[in-house]
Amino acid sequence: MIRSLERPLKDRETLMECKNRDFYTVLVQSTKREEERQRIESQQRKDGLVAKSRLIGSDASGIDVIEKPKIHLKGSKVGEGVPIILVPSASQTLITIYNVKEFLEDGVFVPSETKMKGMKVGTTKPDCVTVQKKLSRDRAVAAYEVRDKTVGIKPEDWDRVVAVFVLGKEWQFKDWPFKDHVEIFNKIIGFFVRFEDDSIESAKVVKQWNVKIISISKNKRHQDRAAALEVWNRLEEFMRSRSHT
Repeated sequence: MIRSLERPLKDRETLMECKNRDFYTVLVQSTKREEERQRIESQQRKDGLVAKSRLIGSDASGIDVIEKPKIHLKGSKVGEGVPIILVPSASQTLITIYNVKEFLEDGVFVPSETKMKGMKVGTTKPDCVTVQKKLSRDRAVAAYEVRDKTVGIKPEDWDRVVAVFVLGKEWQFKDWPFKDHVEIFNKIIGFFVRFEDDSIESAKVVKQWNVKIISISKNKRHQDRAAALEVWNRLEEFMRSRSHT
């Protein structure tokens, strides 16, 4: 009975035959996906070169270097060059020089302690790191210089400081070239990153300042991206508003 229902096959080519069908459309779709993948990888490499050229101030790569942003801060001259973002040097704050890159570039919060433990023996804390905005669909790559100390900032470089992540302590602003908090947060946008379930007391001082409070979850890492995007959106809005003052 079973043998009577069997259909004999001659060779491997016969196996591939299917009446009224072929595999041409499958080949076309596969080819298109491969071409799209190569296009995306090519664009990513190009964006990386553009960002690098921007940072070193050179267009030797043959790619048009993105024009350096000019930020006109109220009451000061136009700041030219790579914008500067300041973070606290204290380890008890959520955003530090150790984890700021992952947070702003990839939209993922990694505790500073975890980053420090993962560093190779003998590795010292970096004086500054370069952060690129990657969380948008813009082709242009905006680069920022992140520092946790103001000692190396020259008087003329303060016009390039566009943002600061605040600790909530007065001493963070010691020796800054501004008379008070009103002037600081009029010229520089401030961010205070906190866990969403922290007590109100942790932000009591900060609420007296003109800063943006960004809340993140202690455990839900998939929500980090939205928090990082809020930082970028508010920062870009701030820079646009200051460029017209």
